[in-house]
Amino acid sequence: MLRSLTGWISRGIFYAGLLCTVTGCMIVSYTPEAVEPSQPSTKAGIAGFFFYTGAVGDPNTKDNSLPIEFRLIQEALENKGGFAAATVSNPPSAKGIHLNVYETVIEQSTASNIFCSLSLLTLSAVPCYSSRGGYLVQYDLLVDGELKKTYRYELHEKRAQWIVLLPVMWMNGLTVSYQQAFRGTIYQFLRDGQADGYLPVPSAPTSQVR
Repeated sequence: MLRSLTGWISRGIFYAGLLCTVTGCMIVSYTPEAVEPSQPSTKAGIAGFFFYTGAVGDPNTKDNSLPIEFRLIQEALENKGGFAAATVSNPPSAKGIHLNVYETVIEQSTASNIFCSLSLLTLSAVPCYSSRGGYLVQYDLLVDGELKKTYRYELHEKRAQWIVLLPVMWMNGLTVSYQQAFRGTIYQFLRDGQADGYLPVPSAPTSQVR
């Protein structure tokens, strides 16, 4: 009886660990949150942009779809930036506003790398926590082909991995996703660009005279 119970427990731990290798037994959250900027009352003009991933696509493959960041940038420029349209353009146009966006990895600490690798090797039996990794997102703003200003924002990743987190994996649906945090850097860029006078600014509210 005891041997049978021990066998069931051992198999349960094994299958839980195996499931962790698939799901990661990981809760991940990113910052900043996406705080929408004030939107200009009218839309005008076309903004060009390009997102540099650093990856090289295979021209022989049929699926060469653009990364999600292209859509996020386009939506933000058109819906919140005051532009009538935002188009992918490389190289930049000689006239108008153009945005080059770069993303580089911020490496996590050596200690986090060691513990997270050990956690993976032990099927998440060893806990792992990291809060120093993420990305640096850089926005180069060009006007009429001339670089006017560079804006940089950090996108931080917090990650916890442990087998005991398996029952609460649903919490990932409540955390800030990478897409939301990336959108947050775009919104901050729009606010800063408006403050510097390079981007369309929201119309000031008109006061009613009684």
